[in-house]
Amino acid sequence: MTTVNIKEWASWDRAWQETQMNHQSQGEEVIRKWNAKAQTFAANTLGNAGRKRTEQVIGWLEQFGVSFEGATVLDIGSGPGAFAVPFAQRSAQVTTVEPSSSMNELLREYSLSHGVTIDVNEALWEDIDVDQKGWNQGFDLVFASMSPCVRSWEYLEKALQCTRKYCFLSAYAGKREHNLIHELWPLLADGEQPDAPMDIGYMLNLLYARQYQFDFHVFEDKREETMEPEQALDYVMRLLPNYRIPIHADTKQKVQSFIAESYSDMVPIRTSTRIGYILVTL
Repeated sequence: MTTVNIKEWASWDRAWQETQMNHQSQGEEVIRKWNAKAQTFAANTLGNAGRKRTEQVIGWLEQFGVSFEGATVLDIGSGPGAFAVPFAQRSAQVTTVEPSSSMNELLREYSLSHGVTIDVNEALWEDIDVDQKGWNQGFDLVFASMSPCVRSWEYLEKALQCTRKYCFLSAYAGKREHNLIHELWPLLADGEQPDAPMDIGYMLNLLYARQYQFDFHVFEDKREETMEPEQALDYVMRLLPNYRIPIHADTKQKVQSFIAESYSDMVPIRTSTRIGYILVTL
């Protein structure tokens, strides 16, 4: 366990990286993971709840003077375009970095269907050479929402290097509750359920220790829905890796039996997640 000196930025960086040990995919593994998740991720982020969150984030940014009309925006880890397309619809010139070919295919389809043009860069953020790209202070806003590629000071500093005005960052802020994961945890995993490794507290304290100027907000996202048992089974199986629950040969059967024994009809899904927003102003 790392002991943190609250005024020493390197101490926060070490602690941040320590929380991610054995839980962060790298390189080609990242690309395979997000290619496999692309369709379900898009259904979530581009659906009604996802669009509501997008508008909430944009409204929060505009409160602090961020204007999208004519602005240049770099979206790091853009996924299927949940933010990139709305930014472009507000007349921003949007550049994206996303390593997943499946995500980028969805992004191109989504941008085409909304009549906007986006400069898509298929690459890992760690492989981007900012100077070679000509991105050094090249954007009015650098945007990294829930982006696992910003996982240390090295990659956070690279994002800050690209902006001349604002940098938006978001990540989990402690609480991350899911009724089915809570109920299934004793059946599928050992010990207590760990905190999410991508907690915004590390970025927050790093920026404080590095004496950056920023605004901070915590938003609690609550969602409720019901699913048919088979739909719930597929949903849970896709969800397990996000909570670091290993999938074995008998895992699906265990989940299926649990759902059948616990719910006679529709399966309730209740989630409550705290998400932190940081807007760095240069």
